[in-house]
Amino acid sequence: MVISMNEYKGFSYYFDQIMEYIDYHDWLSFTKQYVSQDKRILDLACGSGTLAVLLSVEGFKVDGLDLSAEMIGLANDKFKAYHILNNLYTCDMSSFSLPRKYDAVTCYFDSVNHLPTIEHVKQMMNCVYETLNENGLFLFDVFSKSKYDEMDNTDISEDFDDFSYNWKIKLKKPNILTHDITIKADSFIHEIYNEYYYDLNDFIDKSKFEIIKICGDFNDDIKPEDERILVVLKKKC
Repeated sequence: MVISMNEYKGFSYYFDQIMEYIDYHDWLSFTKQYVSQDKRILDLACGSGTLAVLLSVEGFKVDGLDLSAEMIGLANDKFKAYHILNNLYTCDMSSFSLPRKYDAVTCYFDSVNHLPTIEHVKQMMNCVYETLNENGLFLFDVFSKSKYDEMDNTDISEDFDDFSYNWKIKLKKPNILTHDITIKADSFIHEIYNEYYYDLNDFIDKSKFEIIKICGDFNDDIKPEDERILVVLKKKC
């Protein structure tokens, strides 16, 4: 059986407009709590590069990595617009090896949940471990189980000036959310991708990482109603 990764293609060009409700400054502030500006960051699943640009403007040195060549192209345009000379890589975040090591790795916006099996998640964790410097930090988030259940049977439609979209979300199995997106513009775009629920205990290797922080929705603790779980790990040497 072939298990495919989620790779935005036509959807990528509309991503920033559709996701304009995201306040990237929440993740920016969270990162700044743990990573000082003299550190070099690798942003896994960087998407169109919005957070990498915000971090760069704040003085961080940030490289980006994403599976989607289309997303990396958009990120590259933003880097050029802001005269950012850092690196962008088109790679699978569960099997990458880069020419340098980093003081911190980030992986936000439930990107971990896009990996199709727990084996892929563990491979990603190993890649992160190998790319981190001594005592380096890994900051990431995942959806909570309550959020997964809540998103079942979601149906969103919206009209913009030059396109419209319909986004349907269905819980196919207890741990799989299927996103079905249709975009109507000059052309017709239809893409389907999945997200998968994973328990943190199933993939955090405590022999390799020390848990620094686990919290919900950018608060100090975790509550049952939290939608997003944020994690900070430190590499053990």
